[in-house]
Amino acid sequence: MTDFLLDTNDDILIANGDFKTGDSLDQEVGLIIRTNPGEWKEDPIMGAGLIRKIKANVKDEEIEQIIRIQLARDGKNYNDLKERIKLNTEA
Repeated sequence: MTDFLLDTNDDILIANGDFKTGDSLDQEVGLIIRTNPGEWKEDPIMGAGLIRKIKANVKDEEIEQIIRIQLARDGKNYNDLKERIKLNTEA
């Protein structure tokens, strides 16, 4: 997937006075995983909300299911991406 690329602060990258584009799959998945429902104007229930669950007593299977559902909402298949997603569920 090609789209505008973001820097580590989620600002659009600019190179040579123009927006930088490139493979955006990892950044799209990252945004879905770390955002909360209500943060996406075009889909108010998009966002895994995992930041809020870090200190909660949530099982790894529940986290995986949340990610699975949210990725599916964006047309992505968790099984195709799970090797690219590295979750550290130990707090």
